[in-house]
Amino acid sequence: MPLTNDPRWGQIGSRSLAKALAAPEYTVATVPSAAENKGRIIAVTNGAAGAPCLAYSNGTSWLRVLLGAAVATS
Repeated sequence: MPLTNDPRWGQIGSRSLAKALAAPEYTVATVPSAAENKGRIIAVTNGAAGAPCLAYSNGTSWLRVLLGAAVATS
């Protein structure tokens, strides 16, 4: 993020920031190559035994991100 004194910097209209931050959705059958998407996060609509989940590419596989626990500092 650049340093700026402009109070308008970073303001985005028409929900474009929310769209940019939304994880793209796939089904298990349509997930893209993990090798070509290392470090990315996607939403898989049926990736947890038919239930939706987030997945992270380690460069080899798409790994489910377990949800439900609070973020912790340690």
